[in-house]
Amino acid sequence: MQEVQLLFNNSPWFILACLAAGLLYALLLYVKSFRKKQWDKKINYLLSALRFVVVTLLCLLLVGPFIKQIKNNTEKPTIVFALDNSASVKAVEDSTAIEQLRNNIATMANAAEENGYTVDFRSFSQEDIAALQNIRFDHSSSDLNELLKNIASDYEGGNLASVVLFSDGIYNRGISPTYAPYSFAINTVGLGDTIPKQDININTLYYNKIAYQGNKFPLVAEIENTGFANQTVNVKVSRQGKIVASKPLKFSNDRGVNSVEFLLNADQEGMQHYVIEAEPQADEFTTQNNTAHAYLEVIEGKQKILLVAQSPHPDIKAVKAAIESNKNYELNSIILSIDESSKEAALVKEKYDLVIFHQLPGKGINSTAYEKYLKLSNSKFFITGSQSDLGALNTLNPLINIVNINSESDQVSALYNQDFNGFQLDAEKQKTISRYIPITVPFANIELKSGAQTLLYQKVGNVKTSKPLLVVGETEGKKSALMLGEGMWQWRLQEFANNDNSDAFNALLSKLTQYLSAKEDKRRFKVYPVESEFEDTEPVVFETEIYNDIYEQVYGAEVMLTISSEDGEQKAFEYVTNKNNTQYKVSNLPEGLYKYIASTTLKGEKLTSQGEFTIKSLQIETLNLTADHGMLRQLAEESGGSFFEASSTDQLLASLTKQQPKGKIYTSESYLPIINLKWLFFLLMLLITTEWGIRKYLGSY
Repeated sequence: MQEVQLLFNNSPWFILACLAAGLLYALLLYVKSFRKKQWDKKINYLLSALRFVVVTLLCLLLVGPFIKQIKNNTEKPTIVFALDNSASVKAVEDSTAIEQLRNNIATMANAAEENGYTVDFRSFSQEDIAALQNIRFDHSSSDLNELLKNIASDYEGGNLASVVLFSDGIYNRGISPTYAPYSFAINTVGLGDTIPKQDININTLYYNKIAYQGNKFPLVAEIENTGFANQTVNVKVSRQGKIVASKPLKFSNDRGVNSVEFLLNADQEGMQHYVIEAEPQADEFTTQNNTAHAYLEVIEGKQKILLVAQSPHPDIKAVKAAIESNKNYELNSIILSIDESSKEAALVKEKYDLVIFHQLPGKGINSTAYEKYLKLSNSKFFITGSQSDLGALNTLNPLINIVNINSESDQVSALYNQDFNGFQLDAEKQKTISRYIPITVPFANIELKSGAQTLLYQKVGNVKTSKPLLVVGETEGKKSALMLGEGMWQWRLQEFANNDNSDAFNALLSKLTQYLSAKEDKRRFKVYPVESEFEDTEPVVFETEIYNDIYEQVYGAEVMLTISSEDGEQKAFEYVTNKNNTQYKVSNLPEGLYKYIASTTLKGEKLTSQGEFTIKSLQIETLNLTADHGMLRQLAEESGGSFFEASSTDQLLASLTKQQPKGKIYTSESYLPIINLKWLFFLLMLLITTEWGIRKYLGSY
């Protein structure tokens, strides 16, 4: 529906003046023609009329007329049919029931459209209603809350009449949909079977992602059973098709969870794939959930860290606790003033990935006491304090010079440097660090040496300074760090008191240790997956780096990529990198452990890169096959809808056809100045041209 009004910028009384101007102009131009009877009377009247109209229209445009258009658009109410297309539905319903469900949904959708509704269709994988017959009910997880939340977001402010949710009520991702309020009615249709099935399933596996070669590691399987009380099943663990461990498990109750623990040998280095299987029973409803997979990495050994201090200090314990929170590190320590020489003799025989010096070099301590430890690693971390000899530290460290040294100190807090690119902490941990209480630092001027980069700045009260608190750098391939503050133990205690954890402090020290102890990778060709573990529903993404002789990144070289599965099956791929895209994606790889090798040729030289990754299959849909119609009833009741059994969808159909859809009217106003109308320009040109043509024809011009 549309309403049109003609309005003016100036008073509409000016229209009379426009008419008078047009009439006066026509009379002055053609009154002589009438007296002299120069042309036929009809011609005179026609020419006068043309001139009158042209002049009047031009004058009217000066008055500023415009058109106000009022449009009323009616939006039909929408019904959204939301379908739970997860694997748990197909595991319980047979093909006949699935086909009947599709037909029922299509019938209700057509009836709703005939009754004046707009129909939309949603599912976990967002198929459209035209593809209803092709839905395979194989989605690997169920997040009903996310499905309904997306519908609410998409139709916010729209005319959403109701949502019809077809589901078994099982959700294994997100929160229960009953926790969220909805502004629309939800009619729920219960699928599946509410009677528990006789089944055995491996519910959860517990194991460390990293094991060390030559050690044993635990693997615990939690196995749930329904209907197998007092029965014993055999649980076995296999690797590369060979059984490495086996144990019997007796279920004491008809329903419950029992655990079985294996202690396995980490004898092979690299990624390892273990298959845990509960022996299938004859009366089981499904055996798809009797198997689970464990993927872990067996590494040669932990990185070795040595901490050398001249005397006990609470900072030492805080640093040790933070580093040891990462299981990849093995930390030894020695206190020069109290430890025996036998311990010292044993430690200096080892090689370390990082040596930490606490308040060394120190005042009144002979350099020979610690110099032997400087040779044990190329990477060093200096922590200063009141006992530090800052003059000797200037000579020893490659990062800073402390000038104007005196005995005074200052109290400063930490400020994270956003431009530091050695590693990154998330924003929440950065905020936690910025709230740490002040610690003690030397009151002096500090000059950074070449290659040094500030990780933490000093902040005095609320004033941010350019003075460094924690400095990191690399000189001649050797990494170093220097902490100017004393009292870090207070940071750890403060964070634990506020947050019940020390995550930010541990992450700062752990990542700093990882940065310092990591060996620099100077390979000119690197191909590596962006993650070590992928789900089978997502592509494997490989990052590619190619460098020339002076270590500048280059593009355009052809890369050959070969991926091998555990069974020896190989797939070959070819791709070329460019400056805007250095990634390559491989999709549709089944679950398992994979090895890859990539190669390229640069200036006649063949370069290779290899590694491993794992693909995990989400099996959470088979862990619980008992439909939860109680949750669907609650959801329908709380939202103002109704619950229907899958066998009684005719009642829902009758309800939809009886409802009187109410449209939502949207009113919009638009203003259009008449001078902007193109057809008016052409009309004026036509009138003027016609008048000129007639006069020309009659010999007036």
